[in-house]
Amino acid sequence: MPLSSDRPDCFHLPAVDAAAIRTGPDRLHLVPPDSVADASTIVASHARARAARGRKEATGCLVPIAGGLVLAVVAETLVRLASIHLSSGAAAAAVALSFVIGASVTAVIVPRTTSATPVPTPLPSVLVHPVVAAGAAADLPARDVVLASRAFDERDRAAADLEKARADAQLTDREREVPPGDRSTWFFRPEDLPGIERTAEDAERRAREVADRLDIVLEEEGGWDTTPDD
Repeated sequence: MPLSSDRPDCFHLPAVDAAAIRTGPDRLHLVPPDSVADASTIVASHARARAARGRKEATGCLVPIAGGLVLAVVAETLVRLASIHLSSGAAAAAVALSFVIGASVTAVIVPRTTSATPVPTPLPSVLVHPVVAAGAAADLPARDVVLASRAFDERDRAAADLEKARADAQLTDREREVPPGDRSTWFFRPEDLPGIERTAEDAERRAREVADRLDIVLEEEGGWDTTPDD
């Protein structure tokens, strides 16, 4: 029987909370072995963080509008007092301008104050790798679940690097040029490929060794092909 949320220290997050940490609601979480919290406490901490984010976003949207309305009301009062000197069109323009100014000023001030209020960080949990969740025994100790998940995560990262390195190796020097100031684009060099292949092979081997030692069943696990493309 595989790992599941039926186990007291395993749980799933609601979709909205899972999305906030860039994962999916189908991913199984594990209470860290050294944590004093339980699963329900960790789930509740995500809900509190979500509520705090919502309040912060609402403040950023509504307060500027409120500031504009307050200044517009003040302006309207002043315009009425001076209405004998202003036409109705000028009075309306003055009120509208006051609203815009009030909203703009408040929009500048509010982010500075709200950004100083930190959103609470949810309590940590361990993402169980899908291979481990599907193939490990239901009673596998938590520390072994963490160890195995870490090994397969490293395997996945090494495989992703290898896939990119192989693609980058097919590019010309001109295609690998990065515009000045662009920090989001990067490429592996062709000479990096042999080392990345060795890293991927080692990560695959370590993951399989961990799986064998912990009796994790690798159903339909063909591993990652680390042989060069023809």
